[in-house]
Amino acid sequence: MMSVRRKAHNALRSFVQAYGTPAAKQRLWNAEFGRGRWKCLEATAGDRIYPYIEKFAHRGSILDLGCGSGSTANEIDITAYSLYVGVDISDVALQQARDRTEENGRTNKTLFQHSDIAAYTPDRLFDVILFRDSLYYLSRHAILPTLRRYTQFMKETGVFVVRIANGNAKYQPVVSLIEQNFAIVERGLFAHPPALVLVFRA
Repeated sequence: MMSVRRKAHNALRSFVQAYGTPAAKQRLWNAEFGRGRWKCLEATAGDRIYPYIEKFAHRGSILDLGCGSGSTANEIDITAYSLYVGVDISDVALQQARDRTEENGRTNKTLFQHSDIAAYTPDRLFDVILFRDSLYYLSRHAILPTLRRYTQFMKETGVFVVRIANGNAKYQPVVSLIEQNFAIVERGLFAHPPALVLVFRA
C-alpha cells in the first residue's frame, strides 16, 4: 500500500504539472530529468506510435509537443519526415535531446524549442502535431482550447497523433473529449505495453 507521504507527493506533483506556473513546471521536470527519472524513455524503438507518425507525416513536418529527451526525434524512421520540431518546458530534457540528436547525426532536420506546450506558438504549419504521453499533463479544462489553438498550425491534410499510456479508465475523460470534438482518423489499442493511439483532426 502506498504511504500517505507518497500519495501526498504524487498529488502535489500532479497539481504542479497541470496547474503550476511555467517556472514551477520547469523546476519539476528539470529535477526529474536531471536525476534520471525518465531514463526509461530513452530506448523506445518499436513503440506502437511510430508507424502512425511515419504514415501521416508524408515525409513532411512533425511538431512534437512535450518531446522530453528526444526519443521520437531519434527513433522514428529518418526518411519519414523532412523537419522535426520538438518542444519541451525542461531545458535539461532538451539538452539531453540535442546531445542524442547530434550523436545520431540528425541535427540537419531537427529543431528543439524551449517552451510550455500550452503557450508555444509555431512559426509554420505541420503535417503531424504529436502529443506523445503529454496531453494529459495539461489541466483538464485546458486540453480542448489547446488542441483547438494548434489546429491553426496544421496543414490541410494534417493530423494530431496522441499516445495515452495504459489506455485505461484514468484517462477516459481525455479520450471522450477528443472523440466528442474531433474526427477520429485512426485508433490503435495495444496491450504490450498498454497504450492507446488516436489520430484525429478538426
